[in-house]
Amino acid sequence: MPPSSCCKRLWDYQDTPEAKGYALLAMGRGVSVMANVVFNAALLEWAQTAAGCLTGEEKEAAGEDYECTNKIYGQHPLALISNIAVVTGLLSAFFMPFIGVILDFTSYRRFTGILFSVVFTLIQIIQISIGPKTWFPMAILQSIGGFCFAGMIMTSLAYLPEICEAVGQEKHSKYTARFTAKQFTVQALFLMLVGGLSYAFGISNNSTYTARLAMGLNAFCIAILFGGGWHKYMPSRPASRSLPEGKQNCTSVVMYGLKQNFRTAKSIYRQYKKGLKWFLLAEVFAQSSVGALTTLSVVYLHDVVGLNTTDVNFFFLVVLLGTIPGASLAPIVTKRSNPNVAWQISMVCLFITIVTGAFTLGDAPNKYLSFIWGYFVGLNLGWFYPTENLFFSCVLPKGSEAEIAGFRVISSMILSWLPPLLFSLMVSHGIDPKWGMLAMAGFDIFAAFLLAVGTGKWEDILLESGRNEVQGVDIQDAQDE
Repeated sequence: MPPSSCCKRLWDYQDTPEAKGYALLAMGRGVSVMANVVFNAALLEWAQTAAGCLTGEEKEAAGEDYECTNKIYGQHPLALISNIAVVTGLLSAFFMPFIGVILDFTSYRRFTGILFSVVFTLIQIIQISIGPKTWFPMAILQSIGGFCFAGMIMTSLAYLPEICEAVGQEKHSKYTARFTAKQFTVQALFLMLVGGLSYAFGISNNSTYTARLAMGLNAFCIAILFGGGWHKYMPSRPASRSLPEGKQNCTSVVMYGLKQNFRTAKSIYRQYKKGLKWFLLAEVFAQSSVGALTTLSVVYLHDVVGLNTTDVNFFFLVVLLGTIPGASLAPIVTKRSNPNVAWQISMVCLFITIVTGAFTLGDAPNKYLSFIWGYFVGLNLGWFYPTENLFFSCVLPKGSEAEIAGFRVISSMILSWLPPLLFSLMVSHGIDPKWGMLAMAGFDIFAAFLLAVGTGKWEDILLESGRNEVQGVDIQDAQDE
């Protein structure tokens, strides 16, 4: 197939504007994730400098025994990035149920998505000014930006069930695979662009200038992608769920919606004991670990391994490349077992990979061996996500897709603050960051344990969800973001 035909097919959503809009929003989020990886590396370096700690070549010259115990604003500088993630996670865990109520019971879905996107974009523009006098306010803004990012994800995901209804399950599965492919591709291209321009401008060894470049490019790209996605393609929607008479004011909407969430949780606990209940419990722990991986690995790579900003960029490019064979590995393991077992194995392998790197790279003779670790991290993530989504599509009860999909988003965020908090507490008390990485990876093992001891036989899980006809489902047709 000619390249032009392939590209046209990847962008062919057959007059489904919401799908085109969702793709643009996913691409914008992908750009922002990579830009903020670069920004976090610069933020960490400024925190260390402000605390009076050695960084870069000076730290290398001081030798392996050098350890900085200074604090800045009452916290260890290494805990800054993880503390940002803690604040973001707490904000998300507290407010996302309320936002879910707004999305379900009001017609303000599009307005909410636009509001989150505008605030997030403005924060990215302001953060271009990172420097010695502004780094701490930028860290505060980073927490708010992370919360807005979570809000954007939740708002855009609310459109997926409607896209599925419009085009059918089979076509929707192909669309969601394309969404993920576009997001990962844009992430890789953005990292290559930042790396190439920073090298061309001679700023590749200056984390501040590189961060400013990344955030400037990020602001430009997301203004186009978010603007096009929301303005041109994403429509306003009426409330997806109706309210009883007399519950039309703001307080009544919120309270009624929260009560409905509680009823949903109780219904899942009582009716879906073999599959869905345990999937959502595992999701709480698995996503809290995987979600923290990008943030905490920046701290580990920068402080323990000794990678500079350019090195960190290349590391995450290698991670993205590793997801490609990982996505191909997922269907092989699934066909030899089932999505439940395959997801458990992926989490165990991800745990082993993270812990192996955390406990060996600090003493490695060459810091660039971390790129091999990055490849295997990507391999496991490429296996983890499609298997997770296939499992969910198989345990999702028929007729409750939209309601349970929203509940899954809340489940994935409810403990997102805990692994970064454990990491912060450890490094603040002088414990080596590798133990913080171990604590984070332990959430994956616990999630796999919950599935191993709690779920029933695969045939019973499918029967319980009413999807026993999907025994031979192909994982490539069930990928989701």
